[in-house]
Amino acid sequence: MVVFISGECGDSCFYCPVSEGRFGKDRAYANEFPVKDLMDYVYESYRMKAVGAGITGGDPLLHLDRVVELIGILKSEFGRSYHVHLYTTGRYATSDALRELERSGLDEIRFHPVKESYLEAVERALRTSMDVGLEVPAIPGKEEWLGGLVQWAKNKGVKFVNINELEITERNAGNLAPLGFNISHGLAGAKGSFETSLRVLQEFSEAEISLHYCSSVYKDVVETRTRFLRTVRTSAKPYEEYTGEGTVVRALVRTKEDLLDYGEKREEMYSVSPSIVEELMKKGLADEVWLVEELPYGQKVSETLVFRRGK
Repeated sequence: MVVFISGECGDSCFYCPVSEGRFGKDRAYANEFPVKDLMDYVYESYRMKAVGAGITGGDPLLHLDRVVELIGILKSEFGRSYHVHLYTTGRYATSDALRELERSGLDEIRFHPVKESYLEAVERALRTSMDVGLEVPAIPGKEEWLGGLVQWAKNKGVKFVNINELEITERNAGNLAPLGFNISHGLAGAKGSFETSLRVLQEFSEAEISLHYCSSVYKDVVETRTRFLRTVRTSAKPYEEYTGEGTVVRALVRTKEDLLDYGEKREEMYSVSPSIVEELMKKGLADEVWLVEELPYGQKVSETLVFRRGK
């Protein structure tokens, strides 16, 4: 489960991919659902049968009390094996903050040290029982910096370094385009980012540190789709069908008849399985039929009129 605890952050990286609706705003989400109470994270975790959570933002440590309380709730509800990791720049990762995170049961902390001084926080974290890693974007032209960071992590005993392909989004495109960063493939992959990652991975292929590369395509196609599929497989209603992309498909039927044996009533229409629509039309039980496709969180993908009596 993705825990977006708040969009607030003390840094303002020019490449930050967080959307305009979340960036710099104290808004919380469980996956794609807006959150009003910490228990909403528990409900969403049950809904998708999650085995762990990743806490992100913004910088979650700006709301340390909220984070610590949530970790305690998740561990109490789902057990110590429920794996929780957290992303932070390190700006607010003081010794006291790290001790609080450790006591709460945080399993892993991932740093995005946007400033060299933030590496001191990584060293402090290495003195705790939590797994410590780095997670940074591969910015074209910053190969020397990236390689130096990996070398530093290896020397300090950092467990892993995750290198992410630089993503171009609607919000950061205005900052990246003047620098010559354009999409080269997929939905968001910046040209040159993969090549920068590859050279660093090759340089440290024999090094005793775990290195991982994550492409923008993998995030969009694999991670997001897998989360959608996990959610719909466990929470779809009996009359709802789902696609290989993890979207929910159902039919909305307008009729004067009672179709509660087939589904449920939603305002003026009945929501039923698309597979019985033809049968309903043959029996004269449908006056109007719409085929609706939605994400597991209610956002509509498409809506198509497939039948209207008299037309």
